[in-house]
Order: sequence, then C-alpha cells, then structure tokens
Amino acid sequence: MDNKLIRFRCYDEKEIKSKEIYEHLFDKNKNVQERYLESSIQKFISLNESICDFLGINIKINNSGNNLSIKFISNNYIGAIPIKMPYDGIAHKDIQVIPRFGEIENSDTAISNLTQLISKLEYSISPEYLEGVKLVLPLQLRPPMYYEAVKYIDLFEKAQKNHWVKFEVVKGNHNYPKSSTNWAKYGQTVSDPRKALIFPSSDSILSLNHSEWRNLIYVFEIAKSYILQQNIPGSIRYNYQNKISILQNKIYPLKALSTDSMSIHAIDPQVIKEAKYQANFLLQKSSNSCMAWRIDMAELFERYIQHIIAKSLQGINGLMKPNEKIQGSKCPSWGLRYLEPDIIINLNSNIYMADVKYKSHFLNLGDNSEKLKEEHRADLHQLLAYCSFTPNTDKTGFIFYPSSQKVGCKKVSYQINGIKNTVYLFGIPFGIDKINESIDKLKLFFIGLLNNNLNEFFEEIKKS
Repeated sequence: MDNKLIRFRCYDEKEIKSKEIYEHLFDKNKNVQERYLESSIQKFISLNESICDFLGINIKINNSGNNLSIKFISNNYIGAIPIKMPYDGIAHKDIQVIPRFGEIENSDTAISNLTQLISKLEYSISPEYLEGVKLVLPLQLRPPMYYEAVKYIDLFEKAQKNHWVKFEVVKGNHNYPKSSTNWAKYGQTVSDPRKALIFPSSDSILSLNHSEWRNLIYVFEIAKSYILQQNIPGSIRYNYQNKISILQNKIYPLKALSTDSMSIHAIDPQVIKEAKYQANFLLQKSSNSCMAWRIDMAELFERYIQHIIAKSLQGINGLMKPNEKIQGSKCPSWGLRYLEPDIIINLNSNIYMADVKYKSHFLNLGDNSEKLKEEHRADLHQLLAYCSFTPNTDKTGFIFYPSSQKVGCKKVSYQINGIKNTVYLFGIPFGIDKINESIDKLKLFFIGLLNNNLNEFFEEIKKS
C-alpha cells in the first residue's frame, strides 16, 4: 500500500491486516493507540461512510486482536475518493478503484487506457463528480477529462471545415449616409469640417469571425491545454499534436473570445450543435478535475459492446437499437413500468435481444461455483424475458461478457414441446487494441446467422 494511495479493482476486495492498518493506513500516528485499534477503525468507517457510498465501497471489520483486519469491498464503479483519518478527521489518503477485466486492468496505465477507449466510442459516458470533495493526489488520480478534450478537438476540426458564417454587426465609417448611420454620433462630429463627410454606421455582414466562432476557439485553447500537458499519456498527446498545429494555422489570426457557456440554437448546423455541447461540458467540468469522481464500468462495457455491434452490422442490412424501452401497462405500484434490453438487433426480418454483463463468467468457464451459477441463472432469465417479445417461435438471444485476449462464443440451447430457445454466450476482449478484431468477428457471426451457417465463424474463433 502506497503512503498516500490505496488501489484495488472493481468487483474486488482489499484486505489490510492489523499491523499494516496501524503502520501504513494510520501512519503510526501518536493519536492512534495500537492497543485500541478497533475503536479507531470504527471511527474511520464512520468518517468515510458517505464518501465510500459514492464509489460503491463497503468497509467491514474482520476478527479481533492480532487477527484484526479491515476489508474494502468494491462494486461496479471505478474512480477516486479521499479518505479521512480517525486521528484528526482530515483526508490524508485517496482510494482509487480501477477496472478489473480486460486489457485496461493494468494498475499503472488503467486510466490512460480507459481514456483512449472511451474516446473511440460513439455511445459514451462521462465521469460523475462529487462537488467540493477534493482528492489528496489530484494530478495522479485525475479523472479522464482529457478524453473530453480529445472529443472536442475532433468536433472542432469538423466545425472548422463547415465554414460556419453568421451575420455580425460591424461598426465603421462611410463617406455617404446609409439607413444604418448613427446620426447621434454623427451630430457630435459634424461641426468639424474634416469629419463632415464621415458617417459612422453599423453594418450586418456575413462573417467567419463572429463572436460564437471565437467562443469555440476559446474552448479549443482550453482543450489544447489539457491534451498537451506532460502528465497526459504520450500516445494521446503525440497523436493530437499535429492535428492541433494544423487547426491553429487554419484559425490564425482569429482571436479567442472568452465565455462561461455556449448557447445552442435550433438554426445551428448539426456539427456546430455537437461542438457547442462538448464545449459546454469542458467549460462546466474543467474546474472539477481535482474532485472525487466515478464511472460505472458496467455501463461503460455496455456502451463498448453497443459500439462494436453497431459497427459490425454496417453493410449487412442490420440495425442496432440501444436501450429501447418496452412499455408496460396496468402495473401495480411495485411493478416494472417498462423493460429495457441493452440491445435490440434487427437483422434482415429477424429480431434478436442482447444483454451485456460486466461479469467474470467467460473468464471462469471451468468454474463450478454456486455464485456463478446463480448469477448466470438471473442473467439467462432476464434475457429470455426480453426474447419473449420477438415474433419467432424459436427464440435466439445473446449475452455478452468480457473476456481476456480474444473473442469467444458458446452456444447453449433449451428445448421443450418442440420449442427451442438458443442463447449465444460471447466473450469480448475489453481494450482499445481489440475493438477492430471484435467488430470483424461479430460481423462474421451475423453474416453466418443470416445464411443459417455459423461453421465459418466458429472455425475462425478456434484459430485465433
């Protein structure tokens, strides 16, 4: 355990034994008596209960005496929070929870890899912040805000190509009167013979240099400052240095105009609306970069799978609908008013339901534990409930789990009274370098499903 940091994975446990609690967690502080360590631990839990709830961490005390230990149990959230010490009630350390499954679980590069992955997704999510709660190590544990800056740079590049013009009021002088002449101002100078034929006017002209575009340039400068910081992963910084340099040359010599927010108008081009939306996110969240934060990894993995499936269906007459609600009616107060499958796939004339689970099942195919069985039973029942809304007599559905290095698939069938339900269990590697491979493999699967022949798909995944 680091002097300032406790780090472990989501859906995991971190146990600290009595000696380590006193020496490292409580820093051998003179106000903590080793003989009465349990009372200090109780105070520690009381001080940090609400902040740990934010990150989904449960703290438990195990055993007593020399065998005393404290256990941190995480759930689906990753992120960072400060923790207060029982000897003075002040935060002196941080807890960081990192991803558990896939290639992004390496502790030293977890947030960097996660940022690169998020920046690729069309179905993305953003960190949640706990206002006013500052981290002890803000620079080391900063949330992946720079991926938002990367997204803005990409949108700004598209906006620049759009050559967005608006009417801009420009004040100037003319040697003849106009309908827009400022007669009050002219009256102040007409007595001077040298200015008698100078008519101050306000003209509305179509301009690329209007105030809203200069506001977007201001946010471009903010995004640039994020990306070019030395503590940003080199792969991101180097990839965007050239793009930033080209954009700077294109917008030179226009000057940035500072702003606190961007107004989004109905008449704005779509690419400008998207750039403004992202600009507002950066303007509002840039001050929160040192705050406690969290990301729901279950939701992120769901977005990751949605992205892969959407790409794999392109060009084969397929369509993916993410998180579409199936409305209920006449439900009791405790009933479900709607069902929400993670993914609905329309492929040719068939409809398939899919559910995404950020669980370890595909990494433990040989494990016979009751916990895995019960969790899978719940997953299976949930999917089959969704599949009941498809028109086919024989239902087919998909469950997606994270896997380690390659795409895997297991076909499971259930049959009674001539009716057959088939579930394909997929293991999808969770990492930036595996996205294209996963898209190609799933495209091959869906083509096989269309042709009612999956032999080529299963042969391909055996080879890899």
